[in-house]
Amino acid sequence: MNKFIKTLVQYITKSDNSAERIKRLYKKLKLREKTIKKQQQLLQEKEQMLCSQSQSLESKEEALKEYVNKIFEQQEIDRIVRWLVNSIRESLDLDSVLSKTVEEIGKLLNVDRCLIATYDSNLNLFTLKNEYISDEKILSVFDKEHDFELPYNYFDVLINHKHPISIDDIKLLKHKGLNHFIFKDTRSVVFIAIVDNFELLGILIVNQIKYKRKWEESHIQILQDIADQIAIAIRHASLFTESQKSTRLKSEFIANMSHEFRTPLNAIIGFSEMLSSENFGALTSKQREYLNNICFSGKHLLRLVNDILDISKAESGNLELFYEIFNSKAVIQETLSVLEGMILKKNLKIELYLCDCQVRADSSKFKQILYNILSNAIKFTPEYGKIKIHSEFIDQHLKIKVEDTGIGIAEKDRDKIFVKFKQLESSYARKQDGTGLGLSLTKKLIELHNGYINFESELDKGTKFWFVLPNASLVNQDKFI
Repeated sequence: MNKFIKTLVQYITKSDNSAERIKRLYKKLKLREKTIKKQQQLLQEKEQMLCSQSQSLESKEEALKEYVNKIFEQQEIDRIVRWLVNSIRESLDLDSVLSKTVEEIGKLLNVDRCLIATYDSNLNLFTLKNEYISDEKILSVFDKEHDFELPYNYFDVLINHKHPISIDDIKLLKHKGLNHFIFKDTRSVVFIAIVDNFELLGILIVNQIKYKRKWEESHIQILQDIADQIAIAIRHASLFTESQKSTRLKSEFIANMSHEFRTPLNAIIGFSEMLSSENFGALTSKQREYLNNICFSGKHLLRLVNDILDISKAESGNLELFYEIFNSKAVIQETLSVLEGMILKKNLKIELYLCDCQVRADSSKFKQILYNILSNAIKFTPEYGKIKIHSEFIDQHLKIKVEDTGIGIAEKDRDKIFVKFKQLESSYARKQDGTGLGLSLTKKLIELHNGYINFESELDKGTKFWFVLPNASLVNQDKFI
């Protein structure tokens, strides 16, 4: 019995221990369950946080992408505006500039059609000038009439209120004027007035044809900026046309007046020379002096008229060059023979270093260039002075230098040398006759031959002028006289 009780007590004791362990294990399981739930909650919170961060990153990426796209778009806008400004400065071919402009706008804004029309205030009509279409399937408006009117209310908004017009969906509008061919196949359209100094010069139109489009304010601003540049281009071209017309009228006037001057001047010079020859009777010394003064003044005035006519033709682009091949050495010697009287009168020493070189140029204009430079050297070189004339063949070019021991040119007067009607102000220079056109005309004649002229000078020591002409060839190497 005792043994059974002892065994029973041991069994109960063991059973109690198992229950306690089970209780403890249960508590541990409960605790671990709570821990796992907390970890799961933390994981969910982390997942949500990561998801939120991912969305934030995506949003930032989108914002960055949009920012980069705006930068690229602004760079493209700046490029087009710079191109327009440079084109306006460098070219007066308005049609070429505007044709490229509509293409650039069309590609930049990805529109189906871009148009520029000019405005005639007298007829109150717009005339289509340039067109860009993005696809060959899109009909060109140039296949139809070119002139059109805008409805008055649109005209009023564009001009009087100075406000662009943007239409996102043209089908929602009902207006008689919008039945015009420009709008028939259009879904969305923008009108921008091209205005300069409150004057309407034209209109810029962009069309979306394949689908309707909501126009962004930034795109309308781009079009407005470009329209302002187009206005400058149109104004410059207009001013250039007016300038050409004025220049042509001036040239015609000068040509007519020159003819009217030359006829009586030639008579004055001719009759005064006839009388001076004393073939019609002897002259007193005073009469001879007066006749010489008349003849000299007449020739001076005739040179002035001829120079004015030549320089007017050169400036207007109407001076023609008649090219031929001739020997430069022979022409230099011929020109010196014409000036021989002036050379002998001042007892000047002439030194020649001439190469035997042929040049393709206008021989009469070449003589005129030489005459103007040599006569200046003779005129401003005092008695018993020296003049050196060099000609060189350099890399298919003819270079001619005229060096004198004359009065020289002060540094402050350097910029006046090639200016029309400008003469040096030294006491010696004021004693010399001249028109102030010789070197200005000489420079233009040389530039017409695609050459250039320059000089070096030192006051009271002399001056060296040189000019270079292309299209030269050497006849005999290193042959000088």
